[in-house]
Amino acid sequence: MDFIERMVSRVLTVGIAVSVALMAVGLVLGVWDAEGLPAHVVPLVDLPAALGSLDPAAYLSLGIIVLIATPFVRVAGSTIAFAREHDRRYVLITAVVLAVMCLSVVIGKA
Repeated sequence: MDFIERMVSRVLTVGIAVSVALMAVGLVLGVWDAEGLPAHVVPLVDLPAALGSLDPAAYLSLGIIVLIATPFVRVAGSTIAFAREHDRRYVLITAVVLAVMCLSVVIGKA
């Protein structure tokens, strides 16, 4: 397995593991809490304070954010890895893929 394949594998594995761990903490806190599992999402600006207060919704929200961000990190990492190998074709391809992914997030918010 070459460097890029190992990097992609590591990013995906760590991203999924962190996401699952955060959501598991949120589930445990939600079950433990008298109010039960949350039915809302914590806004990004309120996330640090909510995490500090052990809000189950904050941990579930952060887990989902990490899960969604993982493919972006993977594509960005691939772009950097291809650039380090001076592979212009794959730098261009992965940069276009990353741009399309980012554009879809921006358009989806509109």
